[in-house]
Amino acid sequence: MIVTFDKFPQSLNKQLDPLYFLVGNELLLLEESVDLIVAEAETRGFAEIEHVEIAQPDEWYSLLADASGRSLFAEKRLFDVRLTKNVFTTKVQAALEEWIQDANGETIMILRGWSWDYRSRNAAWFKTISALATTVIIDIVPTAKLSHWIKDRAQALGLKLSEDAIRELADLTDGNLYAAQQELEKLRLIFLNEDKVVGIEELTRINWSISGAFDLVDAACNGNVDKLSTMLAAVRREGTQPLFLVGALGSQLRKYHDLACGRRTYLSSNRRRVGERVIKRIGRTGLERLLVECAHLDCQQKGILQGDSWLALESILLNLAGYQNRTLETDATRLRVDYEN
Repeated sequence: MIVTFDKFPQSLNKQLDPLYFLVGNELLLLEESVDLIVAEAETRGFAEIEHVEIAQPDEWYSLLADASGRSLFAEKRLFDVRLTKNVFTTKVQAALEEWIQDANGETIMILRGWSWDYRSRNAAWFKTISALATTVIIDIVPTAKLSHWIKDRAQALGLKLSEDAIRELADLTDGNLYAAQQELEKLRLIFLNEDKVVGIEELTRINWSISGAFDLVDAACNGNVDKLSTMLAAVRREGTQPLFLVGALGSQLRKYHDLACGRRTYLSSNRRRVGERVIKRIGRTGLERLLVECAHLDCQQKGILQGDSWLALESILLNLAGYQNRTLETDATRLRVDYEN
C-alpha cells in the first residue's frame, strides 16, 4: 500500500503494520515519519528498538532470522533499517514475503530507502515491495510551495510570522527543510511569551546560523579550504549542532547528485553552477560516497557509531572540497547496536 506523507498519520492511527518502506529525498520528513511509527509503537508496548544498516543483499538473511526470533529483552521489537542502496534482489523479495506471512504482530520493521528516483515507481522490485509494505513516498517540497510549508509549520508551533519574514526564511534556507525547522524552533523559544508578529527585522538579527551553515557548505563545494576551516570553527563556537549541518549538507548533495544523474531538480542558477563544479571535481560516485557518509554521521550523532561528530563532519567537508580524508565507512562495518528500554 502506498500513502503520501500528509496522509500517513491517519493511516498509523488505524493500525500498525509489520513492514514500512519510507522513500524520498526530504530527510526531515523521513525522520518525522520514523518518529511517528516509533511513537505509535511505544504506546502499543514495543519497548526495544534495534538499528541496522543493510549494504549488501546477503545481509538481509541474518536480519530476518533475528526479526523472526524472540528477544531476551522485550516481547515486542522494532527494527529501524537503513538501506544504503537497492538491495531488493528477487531472493530478498521472496524472503521478505515469507517473513510477512509469518509475522505475529510482535515485530515491526522500518526500511529507510536510499536516494530516491521517482522513476523507480515503475520498477518491478518497487511494485513488489510496495505490495508487501506500507510504503510512504515523501516528495520534495517545491520551491514555489516552500513559503506555504514554512507558514504552516510556524502556525503549528504557535508562531506568527510576517509574509516578508516567511519569504526571507524560505530564501535563506534554500529548500532545506531541516534548516527551516531548526530556525522556526529557535524563533519559538525566543518569542515564547510574546504575542507578536515576528518580522524581517527580528529574523535578520538571528539568522547567522542559517547563512553560516550554508556558507560553510558553499565553501566546501567551491574547494575553498581556508575559508572552510575558518567558518567551521565559527559555526562550532556559535553552537550549531552537527546534525543541522548534516541536514544542510545532505540537502545540497542530494540535489547535486540528481543534477549529475540528469534528473530534474530545483536549483538557482548560482547553485547550479556550484553543483556543476562539484560534479566535475568528485563525480557522481564521489557524491554517492559522501551521501553514505552523511548517513553514517547521522548514526554517529544518535550513538549508533562512536566518535567525534565534528571531526567526522570536517572530514566529509574536506572530501567534498577535493581533499582525500578519513571516512566513517570502516566504523560503519562495526555498528554498535543500542537497545532502548
